[in-house]
Amino acid sequence: MGYIANQYKKNFLIRYDKDGAIPYLSLEDFPGLRCEKGSFKNSSDVVVRYFTYSYDGPRSDKLILFLPGLGPGHTAYFAEIEAICKAGYRVLTLDYAGTGSSGGECLPSVNGPTRDVIELLSALSPQGEIVPVGHSLGGYTALNVANLRQDVKRAVILSGFIGISDMMMPMVKLRFLANGVKRFERKLDARYGSLDNRKYLSSTSDRILWIHSSDDPMVSYKYNAGQIAKVHNPAIRLITVEGKKHNPQYTMEALNTMRAWMGEYERKVREGQLDTLEKRKEYFADKPAARMVTQDPEILKEILQFLAE
Repeated sequence: MGYIANQYKKNFLIRYDKDGAIPYLSLEDFPGLRCEKGSFKNSSDVVVRYFTYSYDGPRSDKLILFLPGLGPGHTAYFAEIEAICKAGYRVLTLDYAGTGSSGGECLPSVNGPTRDVIELLSALSPQGEIVPVGHSLGGYTALNVANLRQDVKRAVILSGFIGISDMMMPMVKLRFLANGVKRFERKLDARYGSLDNRKYLSSTSDRILWIHSSDDPMVSYKYNAGQIAKVHNPAIRLITVEGKKHNPQYTMEALNTMRAWMGEYERKVREGQLDTLEKRKEYFADKPAARMVTQDPEILKEILQFLAE
């Protein structure tokens, strides 16, 4: 397990910051959208920054807890956050320790975000129903939050994974190796690394909306959403889409644009054509970020209907 544990740390437990050249949407792109900022120190004494977004007059009975995937923080998901705010909700989100604007030398474990979210909710004691919505690692974190908190009765999982071993199966191929990675995670985070979401999903009465693309190359459909289908829990609704890979919430046009632009960008970086930050920024100068993250209206409709129920 030494080699696999080292590769796991090298590929996942690193510091996640923005590429200074890649364009992201920002608060300024959405006139009228308000942001309240705050921070707290988690139990590892790392400063974690959180943000509450809303338009005027948001409903007070529900708080949507948006949980980002693995990457440079919540601003990679401004399109999703704004779409939920536009429907009249307050959205609480954060940059996990080791990502974005928060402190920390690296992501301490794949369960570190769960700890940050649980501690954030304990610190804020927000009013109204809390509904987690998460993508990828954020989907796993949303699932953990629903499992752990008795006051969370619903969650939306986008391209999420059930547990560490289920996430690792396509990479290591053998279940005993995947379980070894889970044991390694338990050493990193004894409390949250021991969660059993498979048992939770088989018996919970909490309502779960799980959306996953059958061709997801990053979080295997077979070992995650495919297992949800076998549970036959009437509280869980699984929506399977085709051809969306790891982002079922985007339109096909947005995904094709993202693949074309990012594929060319990464190729030119590898070939040394974009060897300075100025050249990399110039590459994206005529490529608006909004075109890469346009929300699929049908998927958004499903999510908003679920939140409204």
